[in-house]
Amino acid sequence: MTEAVLFDFDGTLADSSAGIFHSALYTVRQLGVSREYSNEELCRFVGPPLRQCFVVAFGLDEALLDDAVEIYRREYDERGRFMMELYLGMRDTLVMMKKRGLKLAVASFKYEGLVRSCLEYLGILDLFDSVHGSSLTEEMTKGDIIKLALADLNISPENAVMVGDTLSDLAGAEGAGTGFIGVSYGFGFHPGEVIDDYYMASSPEGLLRALDRINGGNMIEKVETKAAPAAIGPYSQAVKANGMVFASGQIPINPATGAIVDGSAADQAKQVFCNIKAVLAAAGTDITKVVKATVFLKDMADFASVNEVYSEAFKEAPVLPARSAVAVKTLPKDVQVEIEVIALA
Repeated sequence: MTEAVLFDFDGTLADSSAGIFHSALYTVRQLGVSREYSNEELCRFVGPPLRQCFVVAFGLDEALLDDAVEIYRREYDERGRFMMELYLGMRDTLVMMKKRGLKLAVASFKYEGLVRSCLEYLGILDLFDSVHGSSLTEEMTKGDIIKLALADLNISPENAVMVGDTLSDLAGAEGAGTGFIGVSYGFGFHPGEVIDDYYMASSPEGLLRALDRINGGNMIEKVETKAAPAAIGPYSQAVKANGMVFASGQIPINPATGAIVDGSAADQAKQVFCNIKAVLAAAGTDITKVVKATVFLKDMADFASVNEVYSEAFKEAPVLPARSAVAVKTLPKDVQVEIEVIALA
């Protein structure tokens, strides 16, 4: 069972390519190289250790590498590191992982102090339990960095997964003995690259699905939001498991006031659907993904008016969910309607 997820930084957590390319080109220009480089050549600069990047992308002479590293780090620290942004949905994905009880770490070829400053700049440093990068005084492999993070977390390799966008990240995971998820967003893996034995994610949200597959669909996650009435008993507002969202029944409580909405059963049904939509949003899905709904009515005479509200709520669903509607003797807080749903995550 996965207990920790380790992330590469560049191209995995954040799109830092603009700052990297700027700093790399600035460096070679300072060293007297004037020719133009294609985007494909510049992309080779993302992934490997810094000294190797200058050889792979620019064919720089070994005698110039020490100067290149010094110039690059100075320029990147002053300007390049501010030319970055998190991939869309990444912060929410990290928060979801923390809610699952997973430990998070960064294992990057970036200089460790710089990794921390970048994470702080992006506002996500507090989400990580460990941050490790390369050393200024010794040469390290990605496997070495991953092992340091595992030791810091006190997690065994078989209970950890490395997430990365390059073959260097994959080799590091194999060397350290962890699992691996490759990303195909940003500058990540492309069709044809040989990582068939590993899981892939085409978006930050896809990382959660990949983790579910690695763990055989056994990950259970609590869903909680202040935009819907809080659970007032031994239950969760909803639970995510195996790609599904199982939402507890919602009654017409206004979450802002905690009061029951007055009015007809139809009026109450409108508030119920507001609550349902809020819970589904917190779970990362929406009402168009509902596959089953159960409607509980205090009086079946209210079915027609509630059904109109129900139809409006699902008007954009490509496939209407399966449904049960039952009359019951009484409902919590003596409300007139309660509805529960099951949806795809």
